[in-house]
Amino acid sequence: MLPHWRPRRGIYDVLKRGFLPLKVARYTRVMTPIDLLIKAHSVLQFDDSKDSAKPVPHTEHNWALGIRDRHIVALGPANEVAAAHQATATLELPHHLLMPGLINAQSHALGMIDRGSNGLYDVFAGPLGAIDNAAATLADEEIMAAAQLAFTEMLLAGTTTCADMSLHTQWVAKAAEASGIHAQISVPVNDDNNAWTQGAQQALDQALAMHDTYARHPRIGIAIGLPDLAKIDHATLAKVATYALELNLGVQVLLHQSSAHVLAIEQRHGCNGIQLLERVGLLGPNLQAVHMNALDDDDIALLHHHRVALVRCHHPFENQMRRWDWLSPEQPLALGTGGYGLNYYADLFSGIEKHGSSGIYPATLGGAQVMGLDENIGSLAPGKLADVIALDLRILDARIHAETALVDLPNLLTRGRANQAVTHVWVAGNARVSNRQIQV
Repeated sequence: MLPHWRPRRGIYDVLKRGFLPLKVARYTRVMTPIDLLIKAHSVLQFDDSKDSAKPVPHTEHNWALGIRDRHIVALGPANEVAAAHQATATLELPHHLLMPGLINAQSHALGMIDRGSNGLYDVFAGPLGAIDNAAATLADEEIMAAAQLAFTEMLLAGTTTCADMSLHTQWVAKAAEASGIHAQISVPVNDDNNAWTQGAQQALDQALAMHDTYARHPRIGIAIGLPDLAKIDHATLAKVATYALELNLGVQVLLHQSSAHVLAIEQRHGCNGIQLLERVGLLGPNLQAVHMNALDDDDIALLHHHRVALVRCHHPFENQMRRWDWLSPEQPLALGTGGYGLNYYADLFSGIEKHGSSGIYPATLGGAQVMGLDENIGSLAPGKLADVIALDLRILDARIHAETALVDLPNLLTRGRANQAVTHVWVAGNARVSNRQIQV
């Protein structure tokens, strides 16, 4: 924000009487008040000047960021921002990189319940069925505590927004609310009877009820989750499409995880999952399609035609599936951690490492685009919510001490240990992690 100027009262009075020429008028600066000024070694930005390509991350040295209420209100060279703003508090981070909070576009918080289990489960389908029996033995408060621990681990590793698909979503939503994270809670809808719901219709009713409950919540949004298209009938999918359109609900689907899942859907519906979603009107940019490993050329053509938003989750068996070189630059892409089934540690930096520096965009602004939140989060810019993380660069490269050393900072985030370098986390301007300690 540009500083305001006004002439000092005494000089102005003299000018009115005509005793001094106008050119000697003196001015005083009116500084804009802000809550917090963060001065950092560097700030990560995106360069979107290249045509038909994803924006490329770069860093600006010796910048500062100003926060007021819940938003970023100032960003630029530290001396300019400091001169134009009166900060209630100032944080000096001379060895830190500021970057947007990470966006985990697919997680399973209640996988925490089965951490360390030796039980067999389907890593592609996620832990929804695997944890059901374990969750049934827990009190509601224990389920909430497990989910809150999962969200706390995400915050400590730099994730400020997640899209979670777990059972017992009313308690998962409460856990997200208590932890302070931004969350899309995807209510799973299928035919299964479990400890949470009895069949698809009851699950769909729960989703609508939770939508009404959180309709005005500043950090929690409700979506419909489709964990297994082989376990949902055509009529229910048509209802999902109708509700998604009328209520502007997000829909997240675990899709084409493996050849076995594609075959199971074909046996029930007579077509594969991508074709099924096109028939009911769900295939489009508002759909969040997770996994997408077992694809043929016709599938890829449909994904391109409908500009389906994709969520890639790296997992141990991805080298057995089709390579992702079919992805077009125009296709919305986010990263998630759901590919490890129970995903014991939801560390999104591990996904960035597998992509190289090109993984920074889908883990931040690309994730926001997939979730329909890119006007509010995903990058550091005035007017957006202050979802910010700070990483101690000394943990990533000792040369940060040498002012003359040329260090590729975005590349540092892909070499490991980036999750250990996170020292501060702000979600909508509120400090959630400070000096590696969770703030209550």
